[in-house]
Amino acid sequence: VITYENLKPEQIYNADKTSMFWCYCLRKTLSTADETAPIGIKDAKDSVTVLGCTNVAGRNKGTLSGIGKILHPPCLRSEFLPVHCYANKKAWITRDIFSDWFHNDFVQVTCAHCRETGLDDDYKILLFLNNCSAYPPANILIKNNVYAMYFPPNVTL
Repeated sequence: VITYENLKPEQIYNADKTSMFWCYCLRKTLSTADETAPIGIKDAKDSVTVLGCTNVAGRNKGTLSGIGKILHPPCLRSEFLPVHCYANKKAWITRDIFSDWFHNDFVQVTCAHCRETGLDDDYKILLFLNNCSAYPPANILIKNNVYAMYFPPNVTL
């Protein structure tokens, strides 16, 4: 596809998600011989999912998207940390959240970047994704010459 469409590194993107347990109490730490591990502490399962995206050239890094249990957490109400906030009950990415991010954030930012770099008006943008079951099918992720393509299973980490 890349060779056939003659895509440049500015037009090829990859997006991926990661989760972070931010209230987790470590069970193993460096300690002296007379110290013991904490007992009776319940594991906190509070997590935040972060979605990041960049192009192959590394010149256009999209704004991070954070998915938490509340829509606008106090810790992200800062101009120094621009993050698009989403929320759902388990702080996981869903098809609706990903579709909203794709259509309302990714497409606008990448199209603007391609115009700024001086690409032709008929430019195409390709977004590579892993096979996450929460992502919508590739035929839904099409808008303004922006297309998504999934890696085969067991290719990405």
